[in-house]
Amino acid sequence: MSSNNSIALNPKDLRIRLIVLTGGLLIIGLVALYSISDNPLSIGSSFFRQCIFILLSIFVYILVRTISLKTIHDNSITIFIGIVILCFIPFLLPQVEYTYRWIDLGFMTIQPSEYLKFALIIVIAQYLSNHQLKVKSKSIIIIPVILTLFCAGIVLNQPDLGTAVIICAPLIPMLLWAGVNGFVIFLMITPIITILAASNTIFFSIWAIIMFLCFLMFRPNLISGSVLYFANIFTGLLSPFVWNNLAEYQKQRILTFLNPDLDPMGSAYHIIQSVTAIGSGGFFGKGFGQGSQTQLKFLPVQESDFILSVIAEEFGFMGISVVMIIFFLFIKTLLDIAFKLSDYFSSLVIVGITSILLSHIFINSAMTIGLLPVKGLPLPFISAGGSFLLSCFIMLSLVINLSDN
Repeated sequence: MSSNNSIALNPKDLRIRLIVLTGGLLIIGLVALYSISDNPLSIGSSFFRQCIFILLSIFVYILVRTISLKTIHDNSITIFIGIVILCFIPFLLPQVEYTYRWIDLGFMTIQPSEYLKFALIIVIAQYLSNHQLKVKSKSIIIIPVILTLFCAGIVLNQPDLGTAVIICAPLIPMLLWAGVNGFVIFLMITPIITILAASNTIFFSIWAIIMFLCFLMFRPNLISGSVLYFANIFTGLLSPFVWNNLAEYQKQRILTFLNPDLDPMGSAYHIIQSVTAIGSGGFFGKGFGQGSQTQLKFLPVQESDFILSVIAEEFGFMGISVVMIIFFLFIKTLLDIAFKLSDYFSSLVIVGITSILLSHIFINSAMTIGLLPVKGLPLPFISAGGSFLLSCFIMLSLVINLSDN
């Protein structure tokens, strides 16, 4: 690793780079929001609100920067329990937009599940760092898996499938970073792949063969290996039950993702308008404030979920390339910091945070071009939104804090 120029940078240089890249993303987001706002300087505009949220987030960032590594480590369980309790409060309040995701404070709403993401990362990192000597044991995954499924279950009942997926995202990268056996990780992901493959007989058959070959390669105990193999086959056969228990809007999103022509003016409208906006931008884009899909408001939720489509239409492939390069450097810098840290807990937290942000970037980008169903997941530091932006700044502050020790 020492031969890598970026790894050779000292932690201070990496922290400065991270802050500069964050500033670049914030500026890009504000430019896009200014463009789509009818009256950007009015109090109700997405641009004005985002400016307020940025100032608030910077204030919280400064507060979090005062917290030491020891304090974060020693109080991780308390932080986790506190935020879990906060996530239950919306269930006791009237629904906001037909869900139990938000707490309405009058002047703004907060989404507690956004803070559950990093709280879960911290508590799992503490558990793994406190049990380093047991990391090769299969039992090491039990507590992290239970905690993750518990948190995902809370969010699914709000309901919020997209955030539940994001909450699960850091688990495997953190376990791999901790040194958990590869076969154990394989066992964790097989049920998910089995359920997805079960939608097609050919895919399911191919996956069954792949599983069999993997079991042969890893050579587990004959009885336990057979039980696990046939348990996965049985899981695949249960996929119709899983499908039938999805909410109707979730089924509709998946069906229209697979075939947008099924409902071009309904569930597929978002994807069609997004792809149209991206395609019409061409290489250099139509210019600032000149996008027809965005300025005429054909593109829905363009201030958050589909802000990448706004950038693509007005600034073209070149604009999108700049955004993706900044995100690449941002994620790379996070990993560079994680590799440089000698503290086990700190590096695990940063790997978890990297997984969260990378998942948001990937899912949001894939969603805007129709490669994934619409999930309602914003783009880090670019999309409008108070709770998510605040969460991103808290995670950024944690990274800076942990790399400073």
